[in-house]
Amino acid sequence: MAKRKIIKLSKYSNYQNEKYEDMSLIRRIERKLDRVNHIMELVRTIVPILLLVLNCIILLKLFNII
Repeated sequence: MAKRKIIKLSKYSNYQNEKYEDMSLIRRIERKLDRVNHIMELVRTIVPILLLVLNCIILLKLFNII
């Protein structure tokens, strides 16, 4: 039996070969944001925790507990 060549067709395949300079502004921004995605997730996790702690401290000071 002859081996078949598997060709992966994707509607996004031509974008990966596109040069950075030739991309539209929206595409460039999207690529930059994709690169820092994990950092943004970390920030989205840490900031609400810090805000919760800060709110607790403010409430405790407001009610003269500390």
